[in-house]
Amino acid sequence: MEKHISIVILKNSEVFFDDNLKNILYGIEEEGIPFVVEDRKEMDSDVLGNEASQISKLDVGIGIGINSITLYHEKLEFGKALFKLTLKEKRERYRALGINSARLIKGVYFKLDGWEVNG
Repeated sequence: MEKHISIVILKNSEVFFDDNLKNILYGIEEEGIPFVVEDRKEMDSDVLGNEASQISKLDVGIGIGINSITLYHEKLEFGKALFKLTLKEKRERYRALGINSARLIKGVYFKLDGWEVNG
């Protein structure tokens, strides 16, 4: 499998980027890091996020499943996403997830807004 020099976002093909979810992409763009989005049949955000981090040359991946969204670094254990959101969050949370995925690469502080870090 070809590795991408970008944040890789793997999403379930049944999930569409509505106006809220697009904020993930806007957050990444805001930080100036490239990203790619690919569809998969997989439904579990942990599987998608973990796989995404494995195929990113930047070691950071986002998984968008049918119930949740995860942010993984390649060195994190499966099931231990750094951040995990539901699909019913406010748009600011999605944007912060995108920002944090880029900041993980840049090595700068996270935008936490009261989140707990799971890693």
